[in-house]
Amino acid sequence: MAPNLLSKSEIGTLKLLQSYSSVVMSLGIFGFSTITIRFLPIFFDKIKEHYNGFLGISLIVGTIGSILATLVIYVIKPFIIENNIDKSPEFAQYFLLIIPLTIFQIYYSLFDSYNNALYRSSYGVLIRDFVQRILILIGLFLILIQFFNFDQYIYFFTAALCFPTILMLAHIIKHKSFDIKINFNFLKKPIIASMASVGLFGMLNNFSGIAVIQIDTIMLNMYLDSAVVGIYAITFYFGTLVLIPSKALNKIAPTLIAKAYKEKDMETVKDVYYKSSGNLFLIGVLILLGLLVNLENVFNIIPKTYEEGKYVIVLIGLANLIKMAAGSNDSIITYSKYYKMTTFFLVIMIILIVILNFIFIPIFGMTGAALASLLAILIHNLMKFTFIKAKFDLNPYNFQYLIVLIISAIIYLLVSLLPDINNFIIEIFIDSICVAILFYFSVRYLAIAHEINHFINQLTDRAIKIIRSKFKQ
Repeated sequence: MAPNLLSKSEIGTLKLLQSYSSVVMSLGIFGFSTITIRFLPIFFDKIKEHYNGFLGISLIVGTIGSILATLVIYVIKPFIIENNIDKSPEFAQYFLLIIPLTIFQIYYSLFDSYNNALYRSSYGVLIRDFVQRILILIGLFLILIQFFNFDQYIYFFTAALCFPTILMLAHIIKHKSFDIKINFNFLKKPIIASMASVGLFGMLNNFSGIAVIQIDTIMLNMYLDSAVVGIYAITFYFGTLVLIPSKALNKIAPTLIAKAYKEKDMETVKDVYYKSSGNLFLIGVLILLGLLVNLENVFNIIPKTYEEGKYVIVLIGLANLIKMAAGSNDSIITYSKYYKMTTFFLVIMIILIVILNFIFIPIFGMTGAALASLLAILIHNLMKFTFIKAKFDLNPYNFQYLIVLIISAIIYLLVSLLPDINNFIIEIFIDSICVAILFYFSVRYLAIAHEINHFINQLTDRAIKIIRSKFKQ
């Protein structure tokens, strides 16, 4: 919808605001998201049934981080404005909207990690992936009916990105978890020192993780204008569809693995790693297949002028498939005694992605940025896999992964032979259904598909029960 209502440079402006605010936010939380997952159980008082004001500490950290983040934004402002005043005037004009976006993201990250540690992770997924997007769609609809122009929409868009923070705070208060009275007697020197150590590496991890995601956009803006960034942002989004199913797992897995380490339960760690790798790989391959067979039709949904970003979809889709196949490898390292290695791997990845972007963007433009991301993600995950294999003797991969890829290539070729249909919506539907049916029946007897089969069988049994109950009436 956005590509049909906003110009490429306007979309690029929105993306740049998000990218810069995310990078600054990652420094402003001082690694406290990682501290929350690791230390909240330690703060729990079983007798009084509270967390000794842990959330109060989070709020103090968030306030300090917000002040420092605002200062950083004002420091970099002259350099960003000078680079964009001619080639990306909209971004230069609205640059200071980064401040509210950053502050609200800081508090959201702190509230969300606190909520996740209390085993209520689904709410964060709901408000960020559903409520926020609904608000953005409402804003686009207001442009469609000419109630908004871009100058008004950008403020509505900013408010939509900030709103989940308010909802998360209300959720915490509703569940009577808003415990901000700090028990300073509990804060002994060993705990403070341990929290500081974990926080330092958590901050580096958060910054590195966000920078890896956003640095391609920022570097594209260094070389090219916001219109190119707009094309990259939209086509990049299609490639990230592969990654969507992993979001729920990434909310749950860290808590499960952190708890398993605490209880010295390596079987649970192994189970989460193996199942997450296999299930997410299968789902990721299916989604990527659907994207590839419908690649030409994507540009019937968005304007043809975005077609120069076609290979961005392919390369980012492949990069995200690698992430899916990696399963919960990040959590296995981050919450182990080797947590410092996460920082090492991320720093290496940032160095890789910066170098690769410097090489490929001048040669291939936006496709070069996507290629840089793919290569960096591949090398990064190979390093993590090698480390986990060496230290924990865990290897979830076997020849069945290769079989799935071969089957997928055959299915792609078969579906590509289907005749074109004049109606692209019907063609997308038919191609997607054919891919789903062929893929499921091709892999269902593989051991890697056990969990998927179990889930589908549950859905089938439930549907049969509903149908039978209707006939009995």
